[in-house]
Order: sequence, then C-alpha cells, then structure tokens
Amino acid sequence: MVVGDEGQILTAFHVVKGARGLIVRATDRQVFEAEVIAADPRSDLAVIAPISTPGLEKPKLKPIPLGDAGALRKGSFLVVLGNPFNAARDGKASASWGILSNVSRRIDQDIDDVSFTRRAPLQLPNYPTLLQLDAKLNLGMSGGAVVNMKGELVGLTTMASSPAGFDAMAGYAIPMDRMGRRAVETLKKGKEIEYGLLGVRPHLQSTNRVETVAPNSPAALGDLQRNDEIIGVNGTPVFDFDSLILAIGAYSVGDSIRLLVRRDGQEIEKPIVLAKFPVDGEVIATTQPPAWRGLRVDYLSTLNARPAGIDLVDALPAGVVVREIEPDSPAARAGLKKWQIIRQVGDQPVVDPAQFAKAVADLNGPVTLLTDQGPIVVR
Repeated sequence: MVVGDEGQILTAFHVVKGARGLIVRATDRQVFEAEVIAADPRSDLAVIAPISTPGLEKPKLKPIPLGDAGALRKGSFLVVLGNPFNAARDGKASASWGILSNVSRRIDQDIDDVSFTRRAPLQLPNYPTLLQLDAKLNLGMSGGAVVNMKGELVGLTTMASSPAGFDAMAGYAIPMDRMGRRAVETLKKGKEIEYGLLGVRPHLQSTNRVETVAPNSPAALGDLQRNDEIIGVNGTPVFDFDSLILAIGAYSVGDSIRLLVRRDGQEIEKPIVLAKFPVDGEVIATTQPPAWRGLRVDYLSTLNARPAGIDLVDALPAGVVVREIEPDSPAARAGLKKWQIIRQVGDQPVVDPAQFAKAVADLNGPVTLLTDQGPIVVR
C-alpha cells in the first residue's frame, strides 16, 4: 500500500525479507522494480520504494491517508485489500470485507517442541497489539491494507488464523495506532525505528510489579525500586508487563516520560528518560546518521542485540558502543572494533550518541578515545 509522496510502499517485513529483487505491479498495469529502504523486525513492517531507472518515467502512485486504529471499536466495518494466491497480475488488488472482531489480540510465540525455547525473537505481534478481523484472508494477503469506511489505512494484514487446508475465516492486522503511525513515518524516511527501554525485569507472573532494576538503566536513574508497581505511563494505565512493554514501546529513545508508581501503598510519579531497546534480527535503514572518521556509535543498551550480549538487567556502564566501522577509515586503521565501548572523548565523558557527536564535532588532528580496552588514538 502506497503511503508516501515519493512512492514509498508499506508492507510486512516477512514478505520481502531476504528477497534478491522486488517487482511491483500497481494500478494501470504499471510494473517497476523496487528496493527495501527501511525495515523493522520487531514490528514486522517494511517500506519499499521504486528504483529510479534512467530513461523510464517514475511510476504514478497515490498515497492512502493514514487513519487512527485507536478509534476503531468492535463491530466496525472494514475492507481488506490484498493479492491472494498471487492472482492480481494486472495490479488490481482483491477486496474482502468484514467487521472488527476484537482488538489487542496476539500471535502465539513459536516454541520448539523439544527444548521449549523460542525459535524466533519476540515481535510486537506476540504482544496484545493486533486487530482481529473476520474478513476472509487467503495465502498472499500478508502486507495488505485494512481500510475503514473513510478510505483510510487503519491496519496491515499480517497472517491468517486458520490452519492450512481449512477455510480462512479470520485473520490479524498490525494496527495504525500511535505506535504504528510513528513506525510508518520513520520507515518512510529510510530510518531505523528506535524503541524506548526502561530497564526492569517483571515479577515471575509477568505482573506490573518490578522484580529487578538494571544498574545504571533509566529505571535505576529514575529511582525505581524492587516491588514497585508501575500503574501508568504518561496517563496510559498499566495492568501487567505486556501493557508496560507496549506503553514504553510507543516512545522513542531519549524521550522523557512520567511513570505512575505505587510504592508501600502510596502513589508517586517518577520522571524517566528512556534508553534504546535492543531489537533482535536484521534492521534495515538506508538513511544513517553521519559517520565521524568512519565511526558510528549507539546506545550501550543495544549491546544486548549482539550474539553474546549483556542481559537487560546487567549493569550498564557509562559510555557509547561502537555500532559500525567503515572499511579503510581512520577509525578502522586506529583498531576500533564493533561492540567496543567508548567512555570518553579526550577528557570528556560521553553517555549517549548525541553527547559523542557534540564532543567530536569540532575536533581536528589526533583524538584520543578512552575505551573499555584502553585508550585509542584516531587520526
């Protein structure tokens, strides 16, 4: 579904993941090549865009307006567009219709039958986020538009709920609510979606009671304590750990939020500045922040995304982590490696990418970076 003035097309990430090439068939029998400009494995959303070809006219595509899935109610009439069984060779999507059966549904985690471990990282569809539809969804409908009676995009189909070989009478869709619209606007720009991180582990029963607070995390810096009950995020009620994850995930790294906490029978408000949630899986972002001497850094909390990452409740030291080293750059020649921790630029401590960028902005000549493996001079 077209969502941008430059022809950006929203789809489900699992539809285009790993594709060697993309061919798009649009209305008026337009056929063109496209590429993934941004994708987020946590939300299972991706945006693709037409590839400019010299001598060929740009495809004529009209974006659909985004609606607000938060305004939907059970029983709302919806239209679902898609390409079942790859039948739409003329670029005209097939339509199905039905009602919104329910909201805040989830897809069960993919659990190994022998080891009882997850086969894949948790995604937002594994939390109670999805719209449940009674519109008929067949193979090939993933990434299709869910449209309200105003012609606005309010969801993106992600999977059917019926077992293979049975009549598919229900399906699920990723909602275009506050979190969904933020994701789309970010992906349209080719940027990475950054989710907020609090830094707590819940009680064993996944309630809203805090079991562990990570040292040096936003929660620790905001004075959250073990056995605190988190009952609200910026006015949004929190009932369990799932609702806390979703409430925090609606905000980005660096955002300031207000937590309503119940402690010893008293309700208190705690201001928190969020760190960055480490997303598992392949993140695609073609619009990157500028590199400094071939070096890009990220929040320390993203260390959990590496193969042998820290636990979210392990102590987070102060500093930034090396995210990317460009080949044959000054940073590469200095011996910097991915996942190293930079604590200081010269004698100036840095705790986030913004501070690092400010610290190196006007520096010339050799610069000493204090890392977890000792000082390194970048020339």
